Amino acid sequence: MNPCLHFRPLRPAVASDGASTLELLITVGSPERPATSSAQRPPLNLALVIDRSGSMAGSKLSHARKAARFLAGELTERDRLAIVTFDEDVTVLVPSQPVRDPLLFVSAINTITAGGCTALFDGWLAGATQVATQLNSQGLNRVLLLSDGKANEGLTDAMGIAAKVEGLTQRGISTSAFGLGRGFDEDLMGAIAAAGDGTLAQIESPQQLADLYASELQGLASTLGRKVSLGIRTRNGAELLDVLNDHPRTTAGNFQLPNLRYGQELSVGLRLQLPAWTPNQEIATVRLAWDSPEADGRQQRSETLTLPVLPQRDLDGLDADLQVAEQLALLQANRQRRQAIEELDRGDLQSALASIAGIDMQLAGLPQSDAVQRERRLLAEKQALMQQDRNLSRKRLRRESLRSSLSVWEGRDDQA
Repeated sequence: MNPCLHFRPLRPAVASDGASTLELLITVGSPERPATSSAQRPPLNLALVIDRSGSMAGSKLSHARKAARFLAGELTERDRLAIVTFDEDVTVLVPSQPVRDPLLFVSAINTITAGGCTALFDGWLAGATQVATQLNSQGLNRVLLLSDGKANEGLTDAMGIAAKVEGLTQRGISTSAFGLGRGFDEDLMGAIAAAGDGTLAQIESPQQLADLYASELQGLASTLGRKVSLGIRTRNGAELLDVLNDHPRTTAGNFQLPNLRYGQELSVGLRLQLPAWTPNQEIATVRLAWDSPEADGRQQRSETLTLPVLPQRDLDGLDADLQVAEQLALLQANRQRRQAIEELDRGDLQSALASIAGIDMQLAGLPQSDAVQRERRLLAEKQALMQQDRNLSRKRLRRESLRSSLSVWEGRDDQA
């Protein structure tokens, strides 16, 4: 029941008579979930950290309370939950404890009211501390951080906060970051989710919160691997030019992948430069490593890439794998959104519009599969939105730019 590694080159050979560029996908396939009951899933050790600053007053906080009540009702006595709230002060509303009686949590949640400023880091740290004191090596340990604003009390630097989050990730405590509304800092929340090996969600309507929490619980219940890394070691003069996903790097220099989930496939796009190649030479060795809730110690799987060799003239005549070409183009489209974001930040609307149009032009040259058509609809939406609401357009562009490198929740409102 372990994940498997597959290589899918754009063209199924490399050149024997000169240098060549090799583009390929590495796919990580996870098995389907076994037919087991929910009682057999790994236990959850969670802290729900809720922003109660003044901007959360009204429907935002009302729906946040409702979604928190839903979360408490979905857990069992095998799970632990802490409830933490923050404005400029932090309150551990319910210390971490087994969810034997959801009403205890519901009663506490019902007392949450809006306050003042936003000590986001202090709130996260209090939640992480609650998880850390009950760390379960056989379970899943996660902080769920919900905020609608920007950090303006205590530690506010995005890189500094992300570094603290990453430190606890290495200890097995992940963090999901949920930004609500139009005032939150999408760059900070993206950095937290990436450093926290968790989920990024950008929630435009508070009514989406219950769906988000249901999705997060489903994802946690279906997790078969966490702290996932991909090591790529080239051989015989091959050089790794690019990893299109822009995954964060681990301390060992490997690439940090999202959690592995039953029935899910992850794709990593690579570009390598090769000298003239001879038959049976190894191009690269790839090692996938992960922590499993069901096994002790680090799990791993390795595969070695070799390909046939052909003269460049014959290689040029080979048909490209259209599915690989599509996946590589979609990964590139995610990355290219960053240029439009930078142009919006400079106040250069016309250049940002032109950048989005350029991405769409590249996708227009592909077969128009459902995935390509959906991506082009998303791009058209951004072009229209940029001229009406640059802030919202930027948030959506940031979320879409991160889809290649971490787990990003996309609610039903995003399904064009």
